[in-house]
Amino acid sequence: MKKSTYIYRSFERFWHWSQVLLIFFLALTGFEIHFAIRMFGFKNAVEWHNAAGWAFLVLIVFAIFWHFVTGEWKQYIPTTKLIGAQVNYYIFGIFKGAPHPTNKTVYNKFNPLQRLIYLGLKILIIPVQVLTGFAFLYYIYPGSIWHTQSLEYVALIHTLGAFLLIAFVIAHVYLTTTGHNPTESIRAMLTGWEVVDVDEVEERKEHMVEAVEKSVAGYYRINQEGNVIDVNQAWLDMYKCNNRTHVIGQHYSVSRKKEDFNILESYVAKAFKGESFSGVVTNRKCFDGTTGQHVLSMSPIFDDNGIVTEIEGFILDINNIEQQSDYLPYVIRNSNAAYYKVNEKGYVVDVNDAWLKLYKWDNKNEVIGKHFSQFRTTETIEAFSGLFEKVMSGDTISSFKTNRVCKDGSVGDQILSASPTYKVSRINGMEGFILDISRLNIK
Repeated sequence: MKKSTYIYRSFERFWHWSQVLLIFFLALTGFEIHFAIRMFGFKNAVEWHNAAGWAFLVLIVFAIFWHFVTGEWKQYIPTTKLIGAQVNYYIFGIFKGAPHPTNKTVYNKFNPLQRLIYLGLKILIIPVQVLTGFAFLYYIYPGSIWHTQSLEYVALIHTLGAFLLIAFVIAHVYLTTTGHNPTESIRAMLTGWEVVDVDEVEERKEHMVEAVEKSVAGYYRINQEGNVIDVNQAWLDMYKCNNRTHVIGQHYSVSRKKEDFNILESYVAKAFKGESFSGVVTNRKCFDGTTGQHVLSMSPIFDDNGIVTEIEGFILDINNIEQQSDYLPYVIRNSNAAYYKVNEKGYVVDVNDAWLKLYKWDNKNEVIGKHFSQFRTTETIEAFSGLFEKVMSGDTISSFKTNRVCKDGSVGDQILSASPTYKVSRINGMEGFILDISRLNIK
């Protein structure tokens, strides 16, 4: 599936075009230093070439930092898979209208050949240019720290690297015109948006991983021995634990009083037999000695052989339910929590199977496109519309007690969360999850 996707972030575009300008300016001043052209004057060319070299080095440092902080360095990991097909496409296939052998996605921006070339550029050609350039610079100035009798070789290597960079730029510009539209790639690097192939499964997986970590709903995962193997920051905050290592590897009983542990233990045993639970009210023992109450979900995680290896779920605080705010919970992989997403006009754009089951609908297509008011009682439409307006203004709402109207006309009580969704920096909808509390008698 193809769709317009925000693929190049603002710093990435700034870094790209700054690098383009600096490389061209270094090439022009460098050629004047070699007397190949006359444009700035020799003295100016030398001084400006040196200044641009320093600017290029600063840009490289910031780019390295950005790549590692964002994880974008993974885009350059080389692979030999389909590299032969990619070379064949550039040599022959492109002139015959053959389909591209690889697909660009937000998680895989470069084809195998590009990965090799860009990696070589970053770890070989550019470092060589920087090192030889500064070697030459500090050799010719008074008080030089370099002592070499082979200055001409340094200059030769530096000049050769410059020609390789120019060759890369020419090939790079040419290949940007080989997409569906000759200006498509250039426009993408200006706006950040490009029509790319989207792997819906991978996109959802990446979204969930990020959402769980950033969520203010407490997430937990436990292995067969009952030991905690993962929690998110929200779980730590709720349990008033300031260090993840204090809980990872510990038995989940560490967060329960004895009487509460005995109750929860039965649910855990059932979950490891394949059952799922939602809306379980329990107490927690925080690491500072205080206690709290929350609603939790619990779902089994199956391996490829259908064996339950772990359980996971999330927790929603119900202390002072009417006063809580700033929650951003999300549905988790196999969770039986009902997930929903509506657009900026209030129309449903996505729900999960648990939502369909809770609202007693048979098919997602029957629900998509309906306004949220169709699933509310007359008495709660106004309150829910107020919640929607707050979220569209940037607020996140937690533990909002309301009711629902199911397909068969029945009504149920529930707690839901609501948080804004964004397209770049603009709010374009609302999403959250629902816990059924029909049988809990929560007021």
